This record gives sequence, structure tokens and C-alpha cells, in this order.
Amino acid sequence: MIDSEKIVEQPAKEMPQMKTVMLRMTNLRLHASGVFSNVYRGTLLEPAPQREIAIKKTWPENRERNFEMIFLTGIGRKPHKNVVQMIFAFSNRSGKNERLCESFVFEFLPDTLASVIKREKLDTTDIKLYAWQLFNGLRYLSAHSIVHRDIKPINVLLDHLVGILKIGDFGSAKIVRKVTRFYRPPELLLGAEYYNWTVDIWSAGCVLGEMIRGSVLFPGRHRKHQLKLIFLCIGSPTAEDVKVMRVPTEIIFDGYVVVGTGLGMLCPNADPHLIGILSKILVYPPKDRLHGRELLLHPAFDSILQTGAKRSNGQVISTIITADDVKDVQNDTGNKPAVITVTTEMRKQLNFTCDELKNKIAPKNKAMDKRKTSFTIREASKITPIRDPNTILTSKYTENKA
Repeated sequence: MIDSEKIVEQPAKEMPQMKTVMLRMTNLRLHASGVFSNVYRGTLLEPAPQREIAIKKTWPENRERNFEMIFLTGIGRKPHKNVVQMIFAFSNRSGKNERLCESFVFEFLPDTLASVIKREKLDTTDIKLYAWQLFNGLRYLSAHSIVHRDIKPINVLLDHLVGILKIGDFGSAKIVRKVTRFYRPPELLLGAEYYNWTVDIWSAGCVLGEMIRGSVLFPGRHRKHQLKLIFLCIGSPTAEDVKVMRVPTEIIFDGYVVVGTGLGMLCPNADPHLIGILSKILVYPPKDRLHGRELLLHPAFDSILQTGAKRSNGQVISTIITADDVKDVQNDTGNKPAVITVTTEMRKQLNFTCDELKNKIAPKNKAMDKRKTSFTIREASKITPIRDPNTILTSKYTENKA
């Protein structure tokens, strides 16, 4: 039975319709924190169905919306099973300066690929299962002209028990920021300023290598060391490679040539098919990196796509990667869907305030209103967030210390 004193009501916009609804949530607690946002976990009671959710709370510097924010709302596109979906959003002002706080509600997945790699050695079947879903999600993002810019294990969300993977945390997709060093492609390490979605393919290749190896593939201590590790593995780039990577002309290698030892040295005893895929992904020319339909239909994945294939826990893989998923890949012609026309006015009008419902919280039992504006942040004492976790919804929602 749910304790009514821990129920929080919050007006929100439902995505992608932008329809105003009343959220009823319980068991809210801090899940993770960072410089730009805090993430909370809880149970959504209403609107139905009841489910676990994650609430990402941010403090935007301005209200102008870029393309990636509009993409996350789901406006003008169909959702994809391997990309996390925003389901609600709301905003409030709090603090002395009435600073705007925006909160985005997503479906909750209990694991990240980073946490799973840390606690166990993935078997070949699960590596292939997660790699297929990761690259399938990237196929969808590239078709919609989205560059994630920070593909790494901690941003890959999992429900490891049921084998579901979704690409999450689009924080870097909202601003032009360099990819985390371990997963940064050589063109960015060498100073290229112009790039596209192929940077995500390199990063995902590094993630695949990490699943195979059980540790970071190229753990560079700094930018130059990162480049050195890449050179030692796959060899140094040719003059033509440098040209197609659009590296600044002032970068000169002075005839210094390295013959790489190969990916097999970093991933001994790995499935040869997986090493074959990796060697076609981790190449210097961005356009030559294996991706999309060609990658997803590679023979390396035959063992998980065949009828009756199972995970080690006995789960039938066709319940995760369905026949329709495979057919969608087979029918992929490479043509991109119609791109949403994002006008300046549309950016400004994407508003998550819900003034029409703010005065309608628990109208049938006003005696309970005060109790419903309080909840306990169970893990706040264990994590020191950059922002105050007690202002998850508005300044009146405070930690219950009783």
C-alpha cells in the first residue's frame, strides 16, 4: 500500500503532444548528480500505466531551444526502442533569484553499460546483443541528423535482466562539446572542427571494444597519449587520412610512421567476427567506418539473429530484437526521413510551464495538500550534488526530516 504522505503531484506537459497533465509520483529519491543536472528515480502512479521513471533536473542558461531539445520531446518523429524517450516535462522557478529549473521525465532503466561491465564479464552473446542495439540506435539518430557526441558506457542505459539497451543522456547533443577522451575519435583529437555523426560510430566502436576487453580500450592519460595508444593499435594515419579527417594543415607528422599491432592484441581470445567488425569501425576516414545496415547485417550477428537463439539466462533473443526490427534494417535504403523544420519561433514556444494546473493540486482533499508537498530523499546523505537536491520540483518540496 502506498503512503499518501509520500505522494507528490506535479503539473507537466506530456510528450510529444504537449498536453498538460497531472503527475502523481512516489518514492522519489536522488539517483545521480553532476555539474549540469541531478537525476532522480521514482514511481509514476498517474497517468497510467504505473511505472518506474527517471527525472532529470537541469538549470538552463537560456530558453532558446536547439534542434536536439526538440528531438528529445519526440515532436515530429516516431520513437525508437533503442533511444530513451522523454515522456513528460515541467518547469518551475525557485531560490532567491527565481532561477528557472526544468525537469524531464524519462522511462527508467536500472543499469548502465558501465555498471554492468564493472561487475561482470559479459559473454559473447550479450556483447553482440548490446552492440546490435547500440548501433541500431545510432542508425536512427544519424537518420535524424543527430550527433550524440558523448557515446560511452555510462550513457548507454540497460535493463540487463531483460536485455534491453537504450541510448541516453543527450546532454552533449545540446551543445557543441568534445567527446570524452577515451571515446574521442582521432579527428577530434587532432583538432578537426568540422565533423558529423561518424564521431559517434568511433565512440561506439570503443564501447564495443570495452565490452570485449572488460576495460577501456584506449585509456589515454591526456590527448597526446590517447593518440599514441590509437596509433600503436591501428597504425598512424596516412596523409590522405589526415586530409579526409579535415585536420588543420599545420599538423605535421614529420615522417613518423607507426605500424599498428592490431586490435587482436588488445582483445585476446575474442570472437574473431567481433574483432573483424571492430577493425572496420575503428578506421581513420570517417565515411569508411562500418555502420548502419551493413554493420547490423554483418555475419557476426547471425548467431543472435537466428531462430531460437537464447541468452545464457535462457531468454529468447527474438523477444528483444524482433523480426520486425531486423526487417526494418533490411529495408533501410539510407534515405533520411523528412527533417523537422525548426523555426526560431518554435524554439521559443517550447514551454514546459503548466500554469493552468498549478492551483489544482489535490482539489478534493485540501487538508492533505501540505503533506503531499514533502518527500524524503533517501540517498541525499550519500551523494553530494552540485545543485540542491531538495528543490527537485519547486522550493516548497523539501526534505522530510521527521
